[in-house]
Amino acid sequence: MDNSTKVFGHELLGRDYVVPLDLFVGGATVTVCSLQLFFGSLNIWLIWKVNIFHNAFGTILVIRTVIDLFSSTQHITYSAYVTLSQRSDYSPILGVVDGYLTYALEPMSCALHVLLAANRYTCVYLPLKYNKIFSRKNFFTLLPPALVIIPSTMLLGLHLIPCNMLGYSASYYGYIMLDCPNPGQERPFHFARFIHISCGTLFCSLAILLDSLTIRKLYIMKKNKTYKNQAHFRVQCRFTMQSFTQNIPMFLEILFLSLSDDSRDTPAAARIAPFLLIRFTNFINSTTIFVFNPEARSFLRKRFRVGHTQISSSGADSNLRLHGPSYHFKAHSKVTRVVRQYLSDDNEEGAHNELNDFIASELSAVSSDSL
Repeated sequence: MDNSTKVFGHELLGRDYVVPLDLFVGGATVTVCSLQLFFGSLNIWLIWKVNIFHNAFGTILVIRTVIDLFSSTQHITYSAYVTLSQRSDYSPILGVVDGYLTYALEPMSCALHVLLAANRYTCVYLPLKYNKIFSRKNFFTLLPPALVIIPSTMLLGLHLIPCNMLGYSASYYGYIMLDCPNPGQERPFHFARFIHISCGTLFCSLAILLDSLTIRKLYIMKKNKTYKNQAHFRVQCRFTMQSFTQNIPMFLEILFLSLSDDSRDTPAAARIAPFLLIRFTNFINSTTIFVFNPEARSFLRKRFRVGHTQISSSGADSNLRLHGPSYHFKAHSKVTRVVRQYLSDDNEEGAHNELNDFIASELSAVSSDSL
């Protein structure tokens, strides 16, 4: 079939039969995106609950995580589905919309990563001006317009420049440029290539530069011991290393995107690698908070720890509670008397034995009831 009889956007549709590589790409997409959804949601909950993240750094993390959550949801519901099913009975416009959403969300995520690196740089190099620069007023006045302008510029370029429409292709496992609508028409300017090489490289290089300068400053401060608060200094080191680590998958992502060039002529591996790397980058972004921050790990251990015993005594409301997976009970007057006697050190051994006997009897009763 020649180009004149093909439906515009046909290259975005499935082939109507499934091969093992479809299952691999689709399954990997579902797996990585599902993990990102879980850890991303946990990430937001942690930032909300742990005080150390109640600052501009934590706010940037939350906004970027929300964007990544939208991206993962998009790829589970569309990209992975059409790859696994290889259906061809849908409009190619859906693939174009998916491509445009990706080219809108990913630049916003990259821009926020640069802002994260700038946040660390400012905190270390300009600590006295940090609160003014990253004030709530500046943050919510300047950030929303930037997050609108960046993707809008890219989407307008893809839409307005002739022969630059792209979309997700189920059979090519990635984002590809559509054929020109008119037979024989040539693409005057490859705007997607420009985005990958210039904007992507600029964002990634700027983030790496800022993080590298920040790490250098922190090393000098540690070597000369010029920091005032050791605990605060350690937090700054962890936050900076968290930001720097996220540069690694982002750099590989930009590299493979530049090599694939959104073309059907490139090998399948060159298209699959950047597509999955973007998903993997979003996953890494959602997990670094646990790797570099013991406060986050400690909070999770405390929240999900079971089987511990808590005893409190406060007059008539004295309670004994066993926190476990299957039982909770409130002590009656006998327990109140036993606990008070035990805490008063009068007849300690007898009170201790009586308390143990009562707990054993209550647990036996609870076990019997559960059976």
